[in-house]
Amino acid sequence: MKKDKQHTKLVDELFDSINKKYDLMNDVISFGSHRLIKRNAMKNSVNGNLLDLAAGTGDLAIYFRKLYTGEQKIVLADPNTEMLSYAKLRLAKKSIIDNIEFVTTYAEKLPFDDNSFDNISIGFGFRNFTDKEQSLQEIMRVLKKNGKLIMIDFSKPTNPIIRFLNSIYLRKIVPIIAKIFTGNFEEYRYLAISIAEHPSQEKIIGMMNSAGLKNCKYKNKLNGIIALHIGEK
Repeated sequence: MKKDKQHTKLVDELFDSINKKYDLMNDVISFGSHRLIKRNAMKNSVNGNLLDLAAGTGDLAIYFRKLYTGEQKIVLADPNTEMLSYAKLRLAKKSIIDNIEFVTTYAEKLPFDDNSFDNISIGFGFRNFTDKEQSLQEIMRVLKKNGKLIMIDFSKPTNPIIRFLNSIYLRKIVPIIAKIFTGNFEEYRYLAISIAEHPSQEKIIGMMNSAGLKNCKYKNKLNGIIALHIGEK
């Protein structure tokens, strides 16, 4: 339990410090590919409402709104209030203001009724969840029948050479780049560690199945540097 609290505190402090340059650093880390991957991932959603967990600066909500009309409600949920505040300003600048709600919460204990959402998305946030199994149980609870879960995150490259080079890049180069662009170094060292410790694609599929999700599958992007996981209730 103490380790879980330390992990949660570290993640909160990390995103407190980098929220305004979060998108810039994602561009640097993924060479800009995260935007296209997010946009294409949301095409797997269904016409209905959306809960975007670990919403960050609101990328997935923006892409979802472009797919469906403003009548569909979108809830952006994140434990970091500063990140949500930044997302709110960003969406407002894009005139995305109708049927939008911002909720400060952890994925392990969602303040929503059972069977509330047609879609749940997580963009590069699942690896930061303190209790992934509990989070998936909560996701299963609040999803409607036949609802979709769409998760994108850094993952395990399938090619051993790419896996080695990617590890060097994340552990040695990204923190230096982060220091230049954001003034942060130790925080991005944590991100590299969190990616290295993140479960494999197949293990996440097993976790999704254990939570009760069906038709679970994943698609590797950039040779598995990023993976898209999809499941249904």
